[in-house]
Amino acid sequence: MPVNPETIRPVDMAHTSHWESVWRGTRTVHPFSTRNYYDFRLASLFRGLAGRGSRVLEAGCGGSRWIGFFAQVQGCETWGIDYSPAGLALTRQSNMGRELNLRLIEGDFFEESLLPREHFDLIYSLGFVEHFADVSQVTRRMAEVLKPGGKVMTLIPNFTSLYGAIQKAVNPAVFEKHVVMDGAELDAQHAAAELVREMPGQFWGCFGPGVVNYGAAGKWILPPLKLAQHAICWSLHGLHGTFDSPYLSPYVVGVYRKA
Repeated sequence: MPVNPETIRPVDMAHTSHWESVWRGTRTVHPFSTRNYYDFRLASLFRGLAGRGSRVLEAGCGGSRWIGFFAQVQGCETWGIDYSPAGLALTRQSNMGRELNLRLIEGDFFEESLLPREHFDLIYSLGFVEHFADVSQVTRRMAEVLKPGGKVMTLIPNFTSLYGAIQKAVNPAVFEKHVVMDGAELDAQHAAAELVREMPGQFWGCFGPGVVNYGAAGKWILPPLKLAQHAICWSLHGLHGTFDSPYLSPYVVGVYRKA
């Protein structure tokens, strides 16, 4: 099959070896729960993007806790693709019994033979596009496999904030695997693929120090941070606000449509 020059694989700053080390150190994937503040927020967003019977793809689905949400709760025809065997094994393990509406592919997102063109109603990624040096090549590949009228939802860490400074200080090797973007830059990378803004890129989430990779110290640092995160975010949610900000929100999120 001839290679489309627009979708030649961009430089991968993370590499398979990084994700294999991450997922081999993960014993299990906890299913999504609306008791978790960020799961609650994401589920609210996802429900408006894909209904029953929609064809949904997660790009970079290793260790995913959302494949099951789309397959089981939303009743979608759910696909996932990842090049990490260990990450994909975790996703399969956590979705045993849901194979009827689920197709998981081990391989390169940029390999044209693995995904059908103009097939998906929704493509979402949760920390994927920012690991490639030329993000616009990622969004162009998404546009190729997206149906006309289909949507892309992209979430990346907010490393323009304090979290980026912390990541660079505690684990610079991980920081260097990211392209740092704010909402305007995220919009521009999707516009390069002729994807139209549905929800402009914006800071998302009230507080989330867990977005930082603390390395080996994470098993000690993360539990109290996550308790603090949920206590703060649910308390602020009780005041009927999201309190998103460029300084303390852990993520940047945008939704885009193929014309």
